[in-house]
Amino acid sequence: MSAVPSGGQICRILFCDSKLSHRGAAHEVDQHAGWDVLCLDDESEVLSRMKYYDTQVLIVAAYQQPYRALGLLKQIAEQHPGIVRILISGHLTPASSARALEVAHQTLPDSTTGAQLTAAIEYALKIEGLVNKSAVRDYVSGLGRLPTLPTVYRALNEALSSDVSDARSIAKIIEQDPAIAVKIMQLVNSALFGLRRQISRIDEAVTIIGVRMIRDLLLATHLFSRYRQQDAWTAFSFSRLHQRSMLVARLAQQIGTDAGLDRNQQGQAFLAGLLHDFGISVLANKNPGAYQDLMHESVRMGQPMYAMEKMRLGLTHAEAAAYLLGLWNLPFSVVEAVLLHHFPTASPSPRFEPLSALHLADALLPALANGPGADLSCKLSLAYLERLGIEKNLPRWQMMANEYRLKLEPSTAAR
Repeated sequence: MSAVPSGGQICRILFCDSKLSHRGAAHEVDQHAGWDVLCLDDESEVLSRMKYYDTQVLIVAAYQQPYRALGLLKQIAEQHPGIVRILISGHLTPASSARALEVAHQTLPDSTTGAQLTAAIEYALKIEGLVNKSAVRDYVSGLGRLPTLPTVYRALNEALSSDVSDARSIAKIIEQDPAIAVKIMQLVNSALFGLRRQISRIDEAVTIIGVRMIRDLLLATHLFSRYRQQDAWTAFSFSRLHQRSMLVARLAQQIGTDAGLDRNQQGQAFLAGLLHDFGISVLANKNPGAYQDLMHESVRMGQPMYAMEKMRLGLTHAEAAAYLLGLWNLPFSVVEAVLLHHFPTASPSPRFEPLSALHLADALLPALANGPGADLSCKLSLAYLERLGIEKNLPRWQMMANEYRLKLEPSTAAR
């Protein structure tokens, strides 16, 4: 993700619609102050037009066979990750829906009006702007060399896009990195999944929990391992932070399932849960002494840690994590959920989404215990639940959370 236009700059929007059936919506979008829309009717022209049309937003309308549109969006995501990508499409198969979630910021129905499209663009640009604030960029640039996505993760992404990959071929990809393979097997056989028997082979693990979940576990394990606990750090165990994140991920996935999210959105809730507090390890790793002092100050002032982070560092752990995830081109809904998990009301969506599942899971599980006694919790937003009309389900989700509380180590579960 990259910064979006501000001030008096023009936001240039490329609208590709091969059947010209959304010209009315395109015209309405073009009326927005500060926006300029260029319409194309041939997907093959998009990349060449981008060479001289400084595009901030790409909208692609797909029809009966969206493969070309999805292929184009994937190419744009890889070559121009800072461009907001919106797909307008009719019915999508489960496989196409999964691909759309990976390559598009928003997927809108074929019946989308100009006003709805305008609102979607405004919100995607807003999140881009929040993620790419100068204070966040400046802080992260001081972290030194940033970790890159592991080769195995990229290979698994390609395998997910393939219709021919089987469990054994997926296992061979994972086994290319023996250290990662060992960690994955440890996680699969942990209490996190509660399997009835010990799994001894990678291909078994792939069959039981799925490629997408293994890919996401691999990514989270890789990232947390790049920000290890230093000797000077005594406030809490980084491994317990990682453990709690995994439990939040599982609970978010379960709540998402119960609330009716499809399997792809459940997967995104799981990934967001794995990484939602990754920014804490980033901030604590940069300057352990200063961050521990900040935790003590938060206790003295009676302020939650995210407020103290904002006050003293100029960014929160959620903003730091969202920025890094954006750099790595992770799905928009995952970046959004991580960024807003403390403040879900910032999302205008009236629907239950991965953000909703993450917010609930994080708020319903005990906060990470720490030496200074700082408030690391996420406060449940009843106003948000009421806006979505889901508050009646809260007792059931609290019961689900109670089951996960038992899986937290005693010292982690204590407040």
